[in-house]
Amino acid sequence: MPPGQTSDVPRGGNGECTQAEAQRGEIVLVIVGERINTSRKRVNEAVEKREAAYIQEDVKSQLEAGADLIDINAGSRLNSEVDDLAWLIDIVQSTVPEVRLCIDSPNPGSIRSVLHVVERPPMLNSTTAEKDRFEAMSEIIQSTDCDIVALCIDDKGIPKNAEQALDTAARLVSDLESLGVKRERIYIDPVIQAVSTNTNAALIALEAIEGIRRKLPGANVICGLSNVSFGLPKRHLVNRAFLALAMRAGLSAAIVDPLDKKLMGTLRATTLLLGQDRWCQDYIRAFRKGWLEA
Repeated sequence: MPPGQTSDVPRGGNGECTQAEAQRGEIVLVIVGERINTSRKRVNEAVEKREAAYIQEDVKSQLEAGADLIDINAGSRLNSEVDDLAWLIDIVQSTVPEVRLCIDSPNPGSIRSVLHVVERPPMLNSTTAEKDRFEAMSEIIQSTDCDIVALCIDDKGIPKNAEQALDTAARLVSDLESLGVKRERIYIDPVIQAVSTNTNAALIALEAIEGIRRKLPGANVICGLSNVSFGLPKRHLVNRAFLALAMRAGLSAAIVDPLDKKLMGTLRATTLLLGQDRWCQDYIRAFRKGWLEA
């Protein structure tokens, strides 16, 4: 099955789920492949040595495993981030011309500097409700046709409960729409915290996801899945359990490692159980291709 396609899942005329479908929970999770990140030792070495072949093979593997977008992050290389991002973008696009990219940087200036080499409408990760950061990202957002990841962080910091997250999400959606961003292109990140430091962190995140989908219809919800398990042993087990719960709550997209077969198996099984895989076609196809691991 080509990346980003699904098994007979109802879609609107533009390829997106309709609002009615989204309200019923009939939405297939968008997978943002997280592996091209220089915080990973092997990727950093490949970028340092300009080993194009390593990056190309990793990207192909992520797309084959089900990634819809490829996240590109060189933020750990502060002194050469822009050059490294531009090199990675060129390598990835030359490998798979139809690929969509998620340009991931804490520095709006770095994002601005590489946008001219991005060939297809990207996802930009990210902005926040912090005054200075939102202003810095506003010009960039208005200058390109993009999806935008918006973190529920404001000048008071990370939300302490679901109500605060929802309030910040509402302000972000309103402010982004005032810039001309269509709601279906907004991906709200409720900023999931680690359960190792707050036992209720997952419950807060799930409540925030449900609230955003209910009170801001049409907006998407995205998360960096592995944040929830930080500091714990057997993190993959926690990540898989949280993924299933978050999908039921209404998660629209996740930044994950698509080469994690057990995680992707959980995703496909959950999609099936939520009634989003008609006639079990995607699940059976994944089994036949050897993609499922119990």
